[in-house]
This record gives sequence, structure tokens and C-alpha cells, in this order.
Amino acid sequence: MTAGDLLLKIEDLKVTASVAGVDTDLIAGVSLNIPRARIIGVIGESGSGKTTLARSIIGLLESNVRVSGGGMTLEGEPLATARDFARIRGAKVGLIMQEAKASLDPLIRIDRQMREVARQHRDRTASIGVAGHADLLERLGFLPSDIQRVMRSYPHELSGGMAQRIAIALALIPGPSMLIADECTSALDVTTQAEVVTVIQGLVTDLGLSILFVTHDLSLAAGLCDELVVMHRGEVVELGATSSMISAPEHPYTQSLLAAR
Repeated sequence: MTAGDLLLKIEDLKVTASVAGVDTDLIAGVSLNIPRARIIGVIGESGSGKTTLARSIIGLLESNVRVSGGGMTLEGEPLATARDFARIRGAKVGLIMQEAKASLDPLIRIDRQMREVARQHRDRTASIGVAGHADLLERLGFLPSDIQRVMRSYPHELSGGMAQRIAIALALIPGPSMLIADECTSALDVTTQAEVVTVIQGLVTDLGLSILFVTHDLSLAAGLCDELVVMHRGEVVELGATSSMISAPEHPYTQSLLAAR
């Protein structure tokens, strides 16, 4: 991988939680390279550290959780201070949450929520107007004849798949280089899940985005991701090309995940 292909570099990252004065390591020395225009799957059971890793990248850790060692760079620039994370959060790295409807404001119509995101990032979205938002929704699979209705809807008036695609649209408006999808399909039925996966694949093909796809679903990740990162108890136990890891996993934990599938 050349320097120009590397988007995010994580080196020996350590994340620690303090509870009742006792420190516990949630992530212990994770190193990872995220290239441009690739889908990287982070796999592991609950408590493996995968969501903590994802939230560390954009500085959204709980108040009692801190980065206690190592470091990260995005496009060659260090991510260390609160100001660094505020600069890249949303603008360069977007986040898609697990429960799309919970991440949308239930009292505000979709078109207004899209305008508000554009306003917050106006330096990067100066040319995006209502027409641009409609084009974005069409790119995400909404029928042209239905877009105006969707934009005038409240979140509760949308299906789960529609709400998830709206959440993706909101993350895309600032023009990020990378999206973190944290269990973004786990609450969807199989058919809707397939639709959202198709949308995610299109973002890489059409826009050249990098996707960090966090999931416990190895079958889903195997069909979507270019590379897999397997986490267990806060450590990366195996990583590599998806095809080789699925056909010949080396670590016993990866083997157990495949057997469970």
C-alpha cells in the first residue's frame, strides 16, 4: 500500500475505562490501516471492543473512557486533541448508527434535517441545495417519484430501510472520505438488509469512500467486505483479505466464529 492509498492509520491504540477508580483496558494495542475506497469489516462478539474502536476514531467515547496510548492519523494529520476530532467528525468521517430512527429527530421533517446538516457544514456543502439533496436520495435508491414525499415526511412515517438510507444520506452531505457503519443493518429484516448493503457497496464504487463496517454478523461481512479485522477481548486476533480468512482462518477464535456461522 502506498502513502497515497492510506486514509486512516491506527498505531498501537489503547483505550481505557475508569470505573469506581479502577482502570480497565477496553482496547489493548490495536494497529490498523484503512485504505481508500475499500470496505473493512470489524468482526467480533459483544464486548470485543469493535464499537469502542469505531468511536475512538471520531472521538465519541463515554466520559469515563479515554485513549490511553498509541495514536491515529487521518490523511496524514494526527488525531489527538478534542479540536482534532471536532474538525473531522461528520466533515471527514461520518457515522451511521445501528438504530436509524433513534438517530433522527422525530419532530423534524427529513428535508429540514438535511438542510440543518448542510448548514452545520456549510464550508464543505456550499453548492448543495434542495435539488442536490434529491439527487443524493435518488443515488441511495429512492424512486424519483417518491423523493418529495420522503423529504416532507417525519421519521416515524418511513420504513426501517428508508430511515437507514436517510441516515446514510445525512452522513454523506458534508462530503466525508470515510463512513463508519456501526451495526447499521442488524435491526433490519433480511430483504431490507440486502438493500442497504447494495447502497453501501455503491458508495465505494461511485464515490470512492472508505467504509469501516462494524458487525457481529460474519456471513454479512463475508459477502460485503474487502478485508476483515477480527477482534476478541479488545485485541485484533486476525486480519487480512476476506477470501483468505474465510477459506483458511488461522486464529482459533476466527475458526469458532466460522463454525458458529
